[in-house]
Amino acid sequence: MTFVADTHAIVWHLMDEARLGKAARRAFRTADEGRVVCYVPVISLVEISLLHEKGRLRPSLARILETLAGHTGYSILGLDLEQVKAFAAFPAVRDPMDRLILAAASATGSRLISADEVLEGRGVERIWD
Repeated sequence: MTFVADTHAIVWHLMDEARLGKAARRAFRTADEGRVVCYVPVISLVEISLLHEKGRLRPSLARILETLAGHTGYSILGLDLEQVKAFAAFPAVRDPMDRLILAAASATGSRLISADEVLEGRGVERIWD
C-alpha cells in the first residue's frame, strides 16, 4: 500500500499534526515507521515554495526537504507521463495543483491523504477523518 500526500497534509504532518484527521495521522504514522511509502508529489514542493515566498507558510522548502530526508517512509514523486495522462482524466477539478496531486495518486494506485473534499469520489480513495 502507498499513499500520496496533498500539500496541506504533508505540511501539517510535519509542522502542526493537530490539524490532521485521525485517519490521516494513522496513515502518516505508518510512513514514519517505514511500513508504507508516502509519496510527496513534486508539485506539492512547488506549492510549498510558492506559499513560503508569499509569506503564507513559515517553513521553507529547504526545511521541508530536510525533514523528509530523515524519514525512510517518504519519497519525492517526480512528474511523469502516466501522471499527465491521469491529469487529463480529471477536467472537473479546477485547481491545477489539486488536479496534479490527484493524478499522482491515480497514476501510482495510491490512496490520497487530503482534507480537500473536492477530491472525493474521483476514483482515488481519500483518507482524512
